[in-house]
Amino acid sequence: MNLLDKIVGYFSPHAGLRRAQARRLLKRSYQGAEANRLTNHKKPRNQSADQEMMGPYGADALRAWARALVRDNAYAWNVVDTIVSNVVGDGITAQSTYETPEGEDVEDVNDIRDKVFREWCEVADINGELTFAEIQILAQREMVEAGEVLIRKISTPNKTYKGITRPVPFALELIEADRISMERDTFATRINKDNGNRVIRGVELDDKGKPVAYWIYPEHPNSPYTVRNQVPERINAAEIIHLYRKDRVGQTRGVTWFAPVMSWMRDLGVYVDNEIQASAVASCFGVAIKSDMPIGSLMPPNGEDTTDTSGNSLEYLEPAMVVRLRPGESVESINPGRPNSASEPWINLMLRGICAGTGTNYEAIAKDFSKTSYSSSRSSKLEDRPRYKRGQNYMVHHFCLPVWDEFCNAAARAGLENFPTSTELLEDRRKVAPVEWQLPEQEWVDPMSEQQAAELSLKSFTDTAQNVLGARGLSYRAVYYQAAKERKLRLKLGLLTPEEQTAQMMAAQTGAAGPVDEVEAARESGTGEWMGLSRLQLKNNDKALNDILNGLTDGSMSVAVGQAKLAMIGMSQKNIDAVIADVTDGIVDNPVPSERSIKRSLIAIDFDDTFTADPLLWKKFINDATANGSQVVCVTGRAGSASDQRELKNALPQGVEVYFAGSLGKRDFMKSVGVEPDIWIDDKPERIVQEAANV
Repeated sequence: MNLLDKIVGYFSPHAGLRRAQARRLLKRSYQGAEANRLTNHKKPRNQSADQEMMGPYGADALRAWARALVRDNAYAWNVVDTIVSNVVGDGITAQSTYETPEGEDVEDVNDIRDKVFREWCEVADINGELTFAEIQILAQREMVEAGEVLIRKISTPNKTYKGITRPVPFALELIEADRISMERDTFATRINKDNGNRVIRGVELDDKGKPVAYWIYPEHPNSPYTVRNQVPERINAAEIIHLYRKDRVGQTRGVTWFAPVMSWMRDLGVYVDNEIQASAVASCFGVAIKSDMPIGSLMPPNGEDTTDTSGNSLEYLEPAMVVRLRPGESVESINPGRPNSASEPWINLMLRGICAGTGTNYEAIAKDFSKTSYSSSRSSKLEDRPRYKRGQNYMVHHFCLPVWDEFCNAAARAGLENFPTSTELLEDRRKVAPVEWQLPEQEWVDPMSEQQAAELSLKSFTDTAQNVLGARGLSYRAVYYQAAKERKLRLKLGLLTPEEQTAQMMAAQTGAAGPVDEVEAARESGTGEWMGLSRLQLKNNDKALNDILNGLTDGSMSVAVGQAKLAMIGMSQKNIDAVIADVTDGIVDNPVPSERSIKRSLIAIDFDDTFTADPLLWKKFINDATANGSQVVCVTGRAGSASDQRELKNALPQGVEVYFAGSLGKRDFMKSVGVEPDIWIDDKPERIVQEAANV
């Protein structure tokens, strides 16, 4: 306490106490926040996320430096490639998972959706140059290197656009961050939007900070091949997928992932170049002649100058040469000290810092596994997996899922069968168009131990097949279907596992059915259409059977070929022999059991509150009934306006005829047009026999 504080405290103890407390508060601080000689007396300021990215040393300058490093620095390129390989790999793939209300997979619908989506993935790029997987890879590279990337969702006028045919009228366009107009900025140009929006570095935001539009150049602003007028176009944010890592609240645009290590990466490149140059200079010196006498010649060049342009003597050595030294002369070798033995630890230290700043591990970036043990390798992989998993989840939710949603919208607009309508998508998109994304496989460090752990977790119900197989980049549905198919073929060929061999032997002793007996029973009863498989397969098999019978009857097909083809569609050998015998003698004395024995019916289904109650269920019913030979028509109480006709045409499966009964009783109306359905399906049965006014 100084003299002034004592005087104040003497006359006003209360004021003296406040001064003492204030002085004590001034002494309390964080040492890390002090500005001193070691920090060049710099005092950082708290600024907004967008403000830190502005200026000549902001995000745009960092992006240019990052691209230069990736072009010229092997370590920088490997950082990008390592992140892309672990996050995206060969591409994140989709699998439709539509189910019935009871939780059963609707296999036909899922197969068709997956097939159409795979076909679209092959030509997903607007120019047809990139597949969907390649778009993912390039987008992830741009996120790491440039900090951000834009993908525009383009609804094409037709399925065929610019000479490229797609199953749905929809494509993607990759847009580099450089094409976002920096001139469109409220702070830089003081532009005022009439709607109250503000523009931050080319991104237009509403009063809550939500992007509503992007100002984008038609081509790269610095390209020497630009031919169009470089006026930025305002593109609605609903058409844009903006991918970037958000590190701070309120951040509008992304920054390169090299930002924390940019100076280290540059310095490392300079240091390595200097070491290479030092080694090159050191290698220019061989030996030195030490002499007390006037300098003589060790071995001057023959027929050439004995001095260089600077007047230095030119002398050289040759292998196995004998040198005669003059009195007082000696030859001493020069030790250049290169390569520098201390450089490797220093380079490794800088690389470890760079890897820490970019979220990668040293072994993967340096490709140095010389000091890696099993435990350290496992620890490194386990440490990296959550980080890469976070990046995969970001790609799924912010890129893949929006693309799938827009793909389903395009399929609805195109009226594709087995896809939900626009109305269904608006009501409950996740219910009518569910999807599961298969991530890249995570390699096991110790396959045997991890396999045993996975089996134990499944048996103890502490984990699911979806999680275990999903971690390996597999779909449990696809694995189960394929495993069942392979088991059936394996048992058919008599290839039994030790457990199955034991079961077969025990079954033979007890008279029960073993694994092989089950296959024989299935073969005896037939497969394909006879086993109640997919109705699509049934319809194809039905047509194939007719073709085979016609060929055998008219003699255009031999008996051997007919037998082979009947076996291919799944008919048992017993039924094949019966068919061949009937065709040979012309008498059907061995009728083959088939789906043909089922009565073909004319089924009338109502639209509102019947078909619309569960469109996917009724679509499957219609497909099944049609495949079985029945005919399905739609009888609705609507008047049949142009809008009604369009709506029902888009909603119903192709080939379903529509009858507009209006206010008349539906049965009487159908009789008046000469059609009498056998089966009626209607949520209001009274409308079948009564007029609307009487209901």
